[in-house]
Amino acid sequence: MKTTAIIAEYNPFHNGHKFHIEKARELTNADYVIAIMSSSFVQRGDCAVFDKWCRTRAALSCGADMVIELPVVYSTSSAEGFASGAVKIAEESGIADCLAFGAETDDITALKATADILCRQPEEYRNSLKTHLSDGLSFPAARALSLVENGISGCILSQPNNILAVEYMKALQLFSSTIEPVIVHRTTSEFNSEEISGNIASATAVRKALYTKQIALVKSTVPENCFRLYQGCNSVFADNFSPYLNYALRYYSAEELKQISSISEGLENRILKTVGEYDKISDICTALKTKRYTYTRLMRTLFHIILGITKEHENMFSPVDFEPYIRVLGFRQSALPLVKSLTQNASVPVIMNINKDEKKLSDSQKKLLELEKKATNIYFAPNNGKLGLDYTMPLIVEKDM
Repeated sequence: MKTTAIIAEYNPFHNGHKFHIEKARELTNADYVIAIMSSSFVQRGDCAVFDKWCRTRAALSCGADMVIELPVVYSTSSAEGFASGAVKIAEESGIADCLAFGAETDDITALKATADILCRQPEEYRNSLKTHLSDGLSFPAARALSLVENGISGCILSQPNNILAVEYMKALQLFSSTIEPVIVHRTTSEFNSEEISGNIASATAVRKALYTKQIALVKSTVPENCFRLYQGCNSVFADNFSPYLNYALRYYSAEELKQISSISEGLENRILKTVGEYDKISDICTALKTKRYTYTRLMRTLFHIILGITKEHENMFSPVDFEPYIRVLGFRQSALPLVKSLTQNASVPVIMNINKDEKKLSDSQKKLLELEKKATNIYFAPNNGKLGLDYTMPLIVEKDM
């Protein structure tokens, strides 16, 4: 039995994602494909447009055999934290033979060489990075320039999927993993493009179409069964959480804000200066954006404030030293052998039903789960405000056609 893992957000699931699953299965000759999917909030610094159960159903109905939750502390982290958290879960599952990811390049040797320098951190690279950060460049820009100065092609980290691909390669190396990396070459629809000109578009473009209620455009870019599913799901967007951010900023002192993940170098004071001046999260990010602080990083920071994700959480749940649980959100009926294999081979507790399986967790794993339950409650606050859905939503078992 051969199993391929995909790390994804499915925000929302669209035709490109369906193609990715199909191509990953083909390239790896996999019997099963598992998706390790961001939960309620995502890496680009945002909320998921649809809830995790809606997105799980979409993935299962379009080719995934199992969906595993990526806990919020990883799903809202930097590219490095996002990738290492997800790869750690794939590694601990004991069932992943391959990891298939999209990239703008199909040169896996170049990706490995880039990952190797970032893992080894040679002195020349470290000195170059320090210099560029001192010049006021953002970390991604400083890192890319330092790599060029150390013999790595500048185009590798100039594309968003390549950046994540390198982080996946780093994480596989960090954990001495035997999981085989496989590139699904990405040739269409740039990651952040907002334009829709065919039936495959970026998730950014699909979210924009959802936000502006251009239903015909949405319908043209997502599988038909997903379109029907989305019509019954509530959509949420970042600015829906503005009241919760405004409350938090009136609650936290500058000293307390300094403890929040991704806040450093006096950013807490700049954030507090926006109180009363701007109401919307998007407006606050625009006001704070500089060459050093990208819009995405600021969005991520503001959602960390809302969620209460701290530097202590980052340290406590670092994938290098911490073994997270594995929570299954759903699977296809035909994947029962995969479920059995997971429960037999995983090196960490597997959660199929929180009510029954929470007792399996260590104290630190329970803290990770508590953070996840809090994130779920916050996610649903702008809509129906229901609490405790992590306990009441059933495991999704998708029927086979």
